[in-house]
Amino acid sequence: MDTRKLLEELENVINSANEVPFTNKKMVDKDEIERLIDAINQSLPNELESARRIVADKERIMLDAEKKAEDTVAQAKDYIARITEESELVKQAQERANEVISSANKSAEELRTSSVTYATDVLKYVETNMENVLDSLKKNRQSLIDSNSAAARQQQERAEDNGNKK
Repeated sequence: MDTRKLLEELENVINSANEVPFTNKKMVDKDEIERLIDAINQSLPNELESARRIVADKERIMLDAEKKAEDTVAQAKDYIARITEESELVKQAQERANEVISSANKSAEELRTSSVTYATDVLKYVETNMENVLDSLKKNRQSLIDSNSAAARQQQERAEDNGNKK
């Protein structure tokens, strides 16, 4: 299940939990919370694998771009070598080759830049989601601890009240 959906389900469980009278605490089903936390923990490796695939795709795209640029440069050099014997055409060929090389370098740089931007954006998205998951888990864990502490205090207070009544 998607981590985001699991977090929404966890939030719904907490929001729909019964309130403890005279407090701002809620009583939640511990088993249900633990089940959701386990499911979230299991879904996180999928999110990480997705990020790894994106990074691998970025590297493949960059290698492809570099290969295409190298091929274009090699073609331009071959083109220059073939026409160097003809003096008038040499000048035109060098200009054309320089344009091709410049164009290839520009295309490669644009592709590399867009690949890095894309990968950065996707990794930032994954990072943000993971930070949200972690924050939510911390808050939910603290809420459980607080609820348990409040319940324990109430039980102790009741025990003391019952002891004072005797």
